[in-house]
Amino acid sequence: MTFKERVRIEIIKGAAIYKRVFADYDYLIYSKNFKNKPYYIICAAEDNYSHLTGVNSILPAQVFFDKCLDGSLCEADFDFISKGRSVKEIIGSVRRKIQMLPLLDSIFQMKLQAEEDFVKGKTSCSLATTDNAITIGFADMALLRPKTLLKSNVLNPGNTVDITLILRRSKGCEKFNTIIQGNAEEFRKNFSDQNIH
Repeated sequence: MTFKERVRIEIIKGAAIYKRVFADYDYLIYSKNFKNKPYYIICAAEDNYSHLTGVNSILPAQVFFDKCLDGSLCEADFDFISKGRSVKEIIGSVRRKIQMLPLLDSIFQMKLQAEEDFVKGKTSCSLATTDNAITIGFADMALLRPKTLLKSNVLNPGNTVDITLILRRSKGCEKFNTIIQGNAEEFRKNFSDQNIH
């Protein structure tokens, strides 16, 4: 099996995990030690998935995701070419990312840490979270959207805070109705404006 075929298979598998974890739900994450915002809401879209794979595709991001999800993605739909980066560098990055895609399945089940204003190399994100196996960087567009997927914990220890509450709601619902981690009572008292059921 060629490397490209292996990548194709792994990103197809990863799309199902991404949909189940991110595209079907929104999350509220809270730490009393956040400085920029009192809490963050992760509202991932299906078209954010391509950012996490590391491959380059001429397909629109939503079409790329749909083809991954239905298994019709073919090798001609993506490559390892990016302006300003060597093919070898991109292949190394993609190799790491396809190893991490299955780990998305348990990201919210683990104890999370976060760093606001996260910077790693040329990547800067409003927030990054880690469970020590993977780090996900998020872009802030009023709501957080996944921007990058990195191996292990790459947060700056001096800027890291513990996430003490994770809430979840189904996509399209107004209220957060599932506690994934933590106790919502203190949060509910301090943020009565937030839709928590």
